[in-house]
Amino acid sequence: NYVNWLRNVKIVLNSEDIDYVLEATMPALPAEDASTEDHVIYKKWVADEKKVRSYLMASMSNALQVQHESMRDSREILLYLRKLYGETSRNARFQLTVEL
Repeated sequence: NYVNWLRNVKIVLNSEDIDYVLEATMPALPAEDASTEDHVIYKKWVADEKKVRSYLMASMSNALQVQHESMRDSREILLYLRKLYGETSRNARFQLTVEL
């Protein structure tokens, strides 16, 4: 289910041209004397991060939304979900089931 969910989320993010937020690290807050371009890039990244986080949260169950409300950004949410439900988790459960 996680793999299908992630594929669908990435399709939506790609269609909005904001999928880069999941891969790129947040740029540093530009200094006051930084170029206008640096400020524009930072503001765009912050706005796109907000959209990505909203898409992620909206696509989760209510219980997962509550669990992830306090996380600071979408990458942190995705990493946590990958740890809980990702492929390695699925493989570990399968191996445990086989052993039982």
